[in-house]
This record gives sequence, C-alpha cells and structure tokens, in this order.
Amino acid sequence: MKRKGLLKKIIGALCVGALISMPVTVSAAEKEDVVGNWTGSWWASVSLDENGWATDPFNTKPYTMESGSLTVTNINTGNSETVDYDLWRGLARMQDVPDAYYADAVLYKIIEPGKSMVAWNVSKEANETGWKTYGPATITKVTEDQKADTGSNSSARECKHHYEWTVTTEPTGTEDGVSSYMCTSCGDITARQPISANVVIRNNLLASIKNAEAGATVTFNNKAWLCYPQYVLDALKEKGNVSLKTDFTYKGANYSFIIPAGSDYTNLEQADFYGFMYLLDAFDGTIVE
Repeated sequence: MKRKGLLKKIIGALCVGALISMPVTVSAAEKEDVVGNWTGSWWASVSLDENGWATDPFNTKPYTMESGSLTVTNINTGNSETVDYDLWRGLARMQDVPDAYYADAVLYKIIEPGKSMVAWNVSKEANETGWKTYGPATITKVTEDQKADTGSNSSARECKHHYEWTVTTEPTGTEDGVSSYMCTSCGDITARQPISANVVIRNNLLASIKNAEAGATVTFNNKAWLCYPQYVLDALKEKGNVSLKTDFTYKGANYSFIIPAGSDYTNLEQADFYGFMYLLDAFDGTIVE
C-alpha cells in the first residue's frame, strides 16, 4: 500500500485518487429537522433524504450533519463574514481541502427546525485559500398544504391543489431525470428537482453484482464514475463469489483493475469513497495500451 501517505494528503481532492471519509447517515435526533424537499432560490432548492444524500438542481452529493463556521468573502460586495452552519453538502470537509485543489459546498443554517433554513453556496479556487460566496438564500420545507401562484391556467386557479413529488422524466445511466412537485388533480407544477443519473448507475451495478452467477466477473466501465462508494465493496463482500473488473480513463490514459471474488479488504484504509487510482494500486491494476 505504498500510496497511503500520498492519498491521505489529498483527501478532498478529485475522487479519482482520494479516500473521502464522512458520516453520511443522519442521526435519528436530527432527521426530522432536515429530511424532505426544500424550495426557494432556484440554485438553493434541494431534496435531503434520510440516508444522507442531497439532490439540488445540479447533482447529487452527500450531506453531513456537522456544525461549524467558515469565513467567506461575498463576490458581489467584497465584504467578508463568518458563516455559522448546522450541516453542509459536499464531498470534502472545508478544513480538509488542500490549497492546490478547487472545492465547493453548500452550507445550511437551520432557522426554524423543519420549516426554514438559510443556504450559502461556497467555493474555493485551486491554489487559493479563501472561500467565496454570492450570498445566502432562504429555503422553506415543502408541505402538502403549500399553495403556489397558478398563473393564467383557469383549471389551476380553481383547483384546491394537492401536491406530491412525481417522477416526470426518468433518469438514465447518462442523463439526469426530473422529479416535479405536481398537483395530482390539475397537473400544476410548483417546483422541480433533478434525479441524478448516479441513481441508475448505482442500481444497475448493484443489481449486476447481486444477480451474477458464482465465479462470474462483472465489468464496470461507466465514464461518469471515477470512484466506488463503500456500498459497492460491501455488495462484493456480501456476494462473496463474484469479481468486479473496472475499466476507466484518467488524464488520457486507460486503466483496468479487478477486485477478485472473496478479497480481503482489511488492507484498505477505511473510507466512504475509494478513488479508482487508489484501487488500481491496491489490486495491482494495469495501464491498458
């Protein structure tokens, strides 16, 4: 495991070469305050699930129930302020990001538990130490009784509205889908959330492992991923008699490695995400000509 020292230094970097450790399961005591769908400014609308995953208009990433504070500079005004937060969304803790890497996150401050929060989208450029933001946005939790501006649609104006989240565009392995907060009676839509293509990729991969015959090798070569979440290794360990072959491209070079059936994972450093370059070294992968 000669890469361990190097990898510890780049936690928070691109997933391809890093181990990213974070608690992604929301505790029962805090779950009711944040789990659900939140709407507000278009970029801040987000869906937080009970397993620690957050989907916003851009993608799906883990969120962590961990409070703290971060000094940020407002891009519009140039003023600095210290933002206090109760949870954050992103792949790396702010204090763990090396200066050489770009990083971004969304910070959330609970204003009224289960009803309203303030969100800050913060980012740090590569080779810079300061974090920047365009300013906060207030978001509110969607309820069944929520009413919306129905515009000029007469049927929508007359409807008493009962809104539910409905999948209006199914995601694929390459394209995100769309979930809409839609009235079940008249079809009026008040909010939309993307459904990450990662959901399809994840489900297909886990199903392939689960359904593979004993002694088979499952091949994964989806270019959207450059790391495996811990649950992939857990699925291989539970199955026990299936190997996983991974083909990927990084910086113009093609690589391949195989996680053999029945592998001993005790030599891997404990993490929630394993970069493919790390696994390439751990399982004696090769460069493909």
